[in-house]
Amino acid sequence: MTDPISSPSAKSQANDIAAILQAPLVHWKKTLAGVLVVVAAAGGYALFGVYQKSQVEKAENELGGIVTSKAGAERLAALEALAKTAPAGARDGVLLEIAKTAQGLGDFAKAATAWQSVSGNAPAGMKTVAGLGYASALAKAGQDAKAVEVLEGLAVSAPKPFALAVDQQLAAAAEAAGQWQKAISAFERMKSNGNVQNTGYLDARIAALKDKAAKGNG
Repeated sequence: MTDPISSPSAKSQANDIAAILQAPLVHWKKTLAGVLVVVAAAGGYALFGVYQKSQVEKAENELGGIVTSKAGAERLAALEALAKTAPAGARDGVLLEIAKTAQGLGDFAKAATAWQSVSGNAPAGMKTVAGLGYASALAKAGQDAKAVEVLEGLAVSAPKPFALAVDQQLAAAAEAAGQWQKAISAFERMKSNGNVQNTGYLDARIAALKDKAAKGNG
């Protein structure tokens, strides 16, 4: 008589049952391993966030120390050195100080570069302010035509509260560059927007520029 337990079919059934019983355990171990990986990754990310925050605070403290303890060319050199190592969260603040210090020293090319860097990363409102600073530095460096290009871009993208400031600077830069029609258009926008009380001055400037344009003065 054949032993039912020792038969091939019985052994196969026993192995299947053992596999079924072990499956939840194997699955649980894999799940636990996955959870541990996720937890470890989350913990690492949190630690990285803390590290980043500490680096930003360190750079901001160093920036404050430079501004309060140094002046002129010495301050500019220290700020440029800090800009090379400062994390992204603190770099714009350093660049703004570089722009301000460089302009104070008459180094308008360096100021323009700093303003341009800020305008490339900043949100809308600050982007416009940095763009105005960039255009101003360009104009002071004698690059009036380039300033006009920057300001024309701002005239399209700047939030409405900045429209008057952009057009005022654009009119001045365009006139300095001998681009009479662009200067006239900027003055006309200022007048039509109704944000300027002294419209007589605008009329006089428009008339003078139209006269220059008619005579072909450049």
